[in-house]
Amino acid sequence: MKKKPSIKLLLLLLITLNTSTTSCSNDNNPETEEAVDTINPTIECISNINETVDASSNGKEVTYTAPVGTDNKPGAITTQTAGLASGAMFPVGTTTNTYEVKDVAGNTTSCSFEVIITRNQPPSNNVPYFTGEDPAPSGKSWSKVENLSDEFNDGTFDETKWLNTDPKRWIGRAPGIFKQNTVTETDNNLKLTAYKLDTPEVVNGNTFTHAGSYIGSKVAAQVGYYFECKMKANKTFMSSTFWLINHKNEGTGCDRRVTELDIQECVGQVTATADWALKFDETIHSNTHSRQADCTDTPTGSVGGNTELGGKAWADYHIYGAWWKSPTEIEFYLDGEKVYTATPKANFDLPMYLRMVVETYDWNSVPADGGMTGTEEQRTTSYDWVRTWELK
Repeated sequence: MKKKPSIKLLLLLLITLNTSTTSCSNDNNPETEEAVDTINPTIECISNINETVDASSNGKEVTYTAPVGTDNKPGAITTQTAGLASGAMFPVGTTTNTYEVKDVAGNTTSCSFEVIITRNQPPSNNVPYFTGEDPAPSGKSWSKVENLSDEFNDGTFDETKWLNTDPKRWIGRAPGIFKQNTVTETDNNLKLTAYKLDTPEVVNGNTFTHAGSYIGSKVAAQVGYYFECKMKANKTFMSSTFWLINHKNEGTGCDRRVTELDIQECVGQVTATADWALKFDETIHSNTHSRQADCTDTPTGSVGGNTELGGKAWADYHIYGAWWKSPTEIEFYLDGEKVYTATPKANFDLPMYLRMVVETYDWNSVPADGGMTGTEEQRTTSYDWVRTWELK
């Protein structure tokens, strides 16, 4: 006798068939696809930036708000692909800055703007360089003092105007001794190039290890003159300078004293640690000195000032100037702009001689490597021109 299939077995068979049918029916349904992002991100740049700089400058530090792109979905990244970042030193001319935004799908959009740096008109060799109002009194005009001026354009050092060293007066402050072979007139500049001596020299008990420069005018300047030079400092621990001093032995009585007018004194590398010296490579540092007075009632001491250049003194040319306005008033100028005024301790009414000197300072010692590892250009103080003016 055959047994009938049980109810449980029939139910199991039905469930299995239903599951198989359902599974097979799903094989023909396409999978759900995610939508592709084809929408480009957006970015908007700022307007062009226009800046002007003085005639001696090669650029300017410019800050701006960097653009940031947006997208319909999170994760977009903005990068700068050309130009200079905000806060950088932008050169004279046009710099194009480009920013690009890229979304997670790879879509990109970019924008650009320009930073345009324009020089003011270069200084004329017919008048002093002032960026603001000419300080000449009404009815007066500036006239060049030719024997205290030089464009340094003919490639020949003018011995009718200048002394290249003056050993009877000053050989230098140890360890720097003045050498004639440091001086050349090339590339329309007077160049004073420091170097380390092959063998130390001992003079009057002092040991000299480095060669510097001394250029002095043969004629004296007078009260009322305006002095200016376009100079780029060297990049060594030695100085780059532009100043005036009298000759004490030319005076009599209470005029047997020293008056010194420092328009610019700086160094290219600071080894000193004193607070007042830390920025000596990036400032115009001026002074008036009254000293070595034969008469005890003659005031002595120093009065001056300093202002930052906006960069290292060796990085660019600057125009350093001073107006010996009166015996009691000296005005100092940087790149054509008056920066401060000094009243000397004693009357500055004695004739003084121009100086362009590269020397060593006892407060800024020779670095461990000797301080002369740079290129010839880095060891050179360059004077594009020196001009002296009087009012007529």
